[in-house]
Amino acid sequence: MSILTIITLSVFAQESIPTSGDKDSQTQVFFEKPKPAWKEKLRYGGNFWLGFFGAFYIDASPMVGYELNDKGTIAGVGGTFIFQGTFNRNSSTNTNNVIFGPKLFVRQQVFKRFFVHAEYEFINAYADQFYSFNEQTGDPNKKQWGSSPLIGAGFYQGSDGRRGSFISLMYNLGYPNRGFISPQSLLGNGFPLTLRYGFLF
Repeated sequence: MSILTIITLSVFAQESIPTSGDKDSQTQVFFEKPKPAWKEKLRYGGNFWLGFFGAFYIDASPMVGYELNDKGTIAGVGGTFIFQGTFNRNSSTNTNNVIFGPKLFVRQQVFKRFFVHAEYEFINAYADQFYSFNEQTGDPNKKQWGSSPLIGAGFYQGSDGRRGSFISLMYNLGYPNRGFISPQSLLGNGFPLTLRYGFLF
């Protein structure tokens, strides 16, 4: 056997026999399943607020959305969950107040980190927490359902301008005749402009 044949066989053997590192890579590729494209477009997050608006107050409202296109359009659903301790109402007794309900939303990136946001929320709360409450005929101790259309704008603090923590201002289009009076209202006294803080990833 010539020297050339031996060198050729040696090179062939080195190329055909995988190393331990190659086996690990092949095993990793074999067992790792690619994530479906639709899952890559899912966005999770929500609004969070902790404060003292006349009483202890916490808003933990989750959101899940789907990125519809490459222009930053996200649509989805969410929920409102608010707890307000020792809530001072128009009744003679103080009580803890639990507010909840579902919502639909759509969000559109408009320029870099800035976005516009619209949503329609359904809220279960005391009757006197809605703009439609009539002091002469309404019962402030009665819980009821109401709805609020809101629009607003905000900006992300994330790097790509489409996700990350965000701050937004929302305006209640139902004011002054309908809709939920948010305890987060700026300027107080049921003003329809609300400040929100949250995240979406």
